[in-house]
Amino acid sequence: MRDQPEAERGAEADVFEHEIAVRWADCDPAEIAYTGRIPLWALDAIDAWWEARLDGTGWYQLNMDRNLGTPFVRMAIDFRSPITPRHRLICRTWPCRLGETSITFRVDGYQDGRLCFEGQFTSVFVTASEFTKARPPADLRAVVEAHLRPEDAG
Repeated sequence: MRDQPEAERGAEADVFEHEIAVRWADCDPAEIAYTGRIPLWALDAIDAWWEARLDGTGWYQLNMDRNLGTPFVRMAIDFRSPITPRHRLICRTWPCRLGETSITFRVDGYQDGRLCFEGQFTSVFVTASEFTKARPPADLRAVVEAHLRPEDAG
């Protein structure tokens, strides 16, 4: 995973990059990534975003330690170019919408500078033990708002 310093990112100031090694076992007989791996990698990148922005607190810790779940209610992915083991997959990840009880992340996957997929992933905040809708805690909301790029919600 690599999170570039803001000075190096310029216009991409709040885009987090998560690096994934695509392996032979991730591929189908056509020698490209199984379609089902792509949402997995996108969700892995979102989890890594949480960990980087919340000082090591990812989905597991949010659920277990803070009783906060974030089940997904929508995933939309547009495929642009095949993914292979030839290059690292760089998942550029950022929140693009924060509602009262929901959050949408944008994840764009690149290999060798080529856009392979782009997607939006929406989840709702819930009290994990009751699985009831909840507002995100103020500290979490502040972190998300600090990195929100709503112009990319389109």
